[in-house]
Amino acid sequence: MSVEILDGATIVNFLEDEEAFNVSVRDRFAHLDSNHDGQLSYGEMLKELQGLRVMETHFGVDVETDPDELVRVYDSLFVQFDHDLNGTVDLEEFKAETRQMMLAMANGMGFLPVQMVLEEDSFLKKAVEWESAKLLASYSVEILDGATIVNFLEDEEAFNVSVRDRFAHLDSNHDGQLSYGEMLKELQGLRVMETHFGVDVETDPDELFRVYDSLFVQFDHDLNGTVDLEEFKAETRQMMLAMANGMGFLPVQMVLEEDSFLKKAVEWESAKLLASSSSCSST
Repeated sequence: MSVEILDGATIVNFLEDEEAFNVSVRDRFAHLDSNHDGQLSYGEMLKELQGLRVMETHFGVDVETDPDELVRVYDSLFVQFDHDLNGTVDLEEFKAETRQMMLAMANGMGFLPVQMVLEEDSFLKKAVEWESAKLLASYSVEILDGATIVNFLEDEEAFNVSVRDRFAHLDSNHDGQLSYGEMLKELQGLRVMETHFGVDVETDPDELFRVYDSLFVQFDHDLNGTVDLEEFKAETRQMMLAMANGMGFLPVQMVLEEDSFLKKAVEWESAKLLASSSSCSST
């Protein structure tokens, strides 16, 4: 068991990685199939059914349940896996129903992080590990200061291209508007919960909920419930200027996401310095 932080997006993104999900399913099925007959009996499936967290009314909070009710729930769950009702569950049935149940959990959790106690070999733990590996690969340690950000913002062409690219990436349904759900990843990356830039602090989930709601309203200038490109650009500029003012002009070391505006500012500055160096060396 370990305590982890996850949200619905963690699960959905894991499921969308077919290769990672299929490997996890095959490994888990083989682990449960104690007699190696390619089928899971009720007894073999029981540990998996117990780990599905279906008795939680609030994710991350276990509640005491009547044993007879648990038996009925596990019987019902097994039937959901046993699509052909032959009394056993094969690999394809196991994979299909696991996917559906994880999607249901993702929908129930929503997109605000919650803290949960997870079994080491559970699918939820696999989803968290998958996300951690992806995040590790998408972060880098950079040195920047307020001037890095200000100079990037003053290059209208570079900033506008970055804004358009980021907006298109977030606009998952391509309707030209960003919903709260589509904006959430951007809001989480704004580093507003850092009291010292470059140092993350642990924050109460309820406080995060209020902060992200407030930030979304700041972007949604006309309060129509969505954010268009111009609103996104204007508020991104204001928030980056606020970050620049907060950082000052002494360099700090920060861990940045590869596609974040701060990382774009660092890359822009590096490209300018490289071009300047090349120009000087050629004269």
